[in-house]
Amino acid sequence: MKIFLICIAIVISGYCNILCAQNITYSQAERADSRNLNFEILGKFDGNFLVYKNINRSHKITIYNNDMTLKESIKLDFVSDRTYNIDFIKYADYFLMVWQFEKGNITYCKAAKINTAGKIVGDVIELDTTKTGFFGTKTYYGFTFSEDKKKLLVYKTQSKNEVYLICTKIYNEELMLQDSSRQAIPYENKESFDDMQIDNDGNVLFTKLKENSRQEYINTLELIVKKAKVDKLIKINITLDKILIQPPVVKIDNINAHYIINSFSYKKNGGYIDGLFSAIISKDSFSLLQKAINIFDDSLLTKLSGKPDWRSAFDNYFLKNIILKKDGGFIVITEDYYKQRRFGGTGFDDRFGNNNVFGSVSDYYQYNRGYSGFYRPYGDNNNARDVVYNYGDILNFSISKNLKLQWNNVINKTTNDVETDNFLSFANMNAGGEIHFLFLQKDNNRQILSDHAVQTDGSIIRYATLKSREAGYEFMAKLGRQTGAKQMIIPCIVRNNIAFAKIDF
Repeated sequence: MKIFLICIAIVISGYCNILCAQNITYSQAERADSRNLNFEILGKFDGNFLVYKNINRSHKITIYNNDMTLKESIKLDFVSDRTYNIDFIKYADYFLMVWQFEKGNITYCKAAKINTAGKIVGDVIELDTTKTGFFGTKTYYGFTFSEDKKKLLVYKTQSKNEVYLICTKIYNEELMLQDSSRQAIPYENKESFDDMQIDNDGNVLFTKLKENSRQEYINTLELIVKKAKVDKLIKINITLDKILIQPPVVKIDNINAHYIINSFSYKKNGGYIDGLFSAIISKDSFSLLQKAINIFDDSLLTKLSGKPDWRSAFDNYFLKNIILKKDGGFIVITEDYYKQRRFGGTGFDDRFGNNNVFGSVSDYYQYNRGYSGFYRPYGDNNNARDVVYNYGDILNFSISKNLKLQWNNVINKTTNDVETDNFLSFANMNAGGEIHFLFLQKDNNRQILSDHAVQTDGSIIRYATLKSREAGYEFMAKLGRQTGAKQMIIPCIVRNNIAFAKIDF
């Protein structure tokens, strides 16, 4: 009887693995798509997959069918070969492309509407221009958009003579100007400003930070809001009392009318991360509703891998994303990350932005935007070949609408690479009641794409690893993009060229 039950368990286990199997379809690696290719996966349109590519100053849109066969490649002749900082916004039946370039002594910011066939619709629209030298030697425009994609924000900033000058323009989805503003904010030494965001109502917000004597610590935090079509700034002071924090991450919760702020916290007389600071600001009254610090307990340390010094166990963790829940709570996703010199020297850290996508409205979690398709052949350092990138455990926290810790969990991993981190870190897929974490692990010198899913109660399911019938493909998981309820496009390297893998879960 016991043997019979064991056999039944084996059969059921095998059946579950079949149900959880993934189907991987690769595109053909084009000869021109070398490692030096810059690209961004735009998403799925009319059953096809569109990818922007740029190499040797040539810009194009490539279209793959459902079998990942290249259907067409459309050259974007209207884009200057001196273009940089290209952004895309995807809609149901078209997407917008925003870019900037220099010509003569003028910096231009332009945009175009492109249909699902990769062809421009109408004319190129000029969003803004700046004379070179007015904002320093070179102007860089910032660009972002609201969650509903109906408010597009173009901005430029300048810090000079203890005055922070901000120029903003807001457009709608048809690229028609809705609002324009110019603001000057006095600031002092050790004060800085974070990147701007825009909510669905057209309010622009950003943080103002002040560092203490140790530059990595923040002891003064202020959220600044410019209301839509109102030439006045609202300043909301978030008192930190006796704690210090890292530069915070701000998340806009349009459904619950909140601005949510999170950061790791430090004890004032210590030097180690010991908790998570959170604050909620009302989007209606522009006032602080509540704040809290959730201190990490010793039980969390036992879940971490390779952390012999409990005092500094969390010091290399950085906030990667905030996932909103419909009830006003949220999930904080963090990752262990640091860099080292390859041939001796001291280690060093850097902060990086969010680079994950949660691509569909789910049953439990709200839609979350945060994807960045930035790819670089080598690292972000001048001497990249002397740098070792280390990405460790993923640490997640669930915080209630009352800022109480509901659960935490750890996905253990240890990955590192030299020269580049394109094959490290992780991608997310929002599958409704669970959030998948996809990342590479090495097994007998083979690369295995692991799939862990966090449930709504904080439990973790480890699904079967993604196994390919094709050899020689190296996945760049963190650059993947969700294109369906249970579908992702993940770029990969094969024979020193870039291809794209469609994975159906």
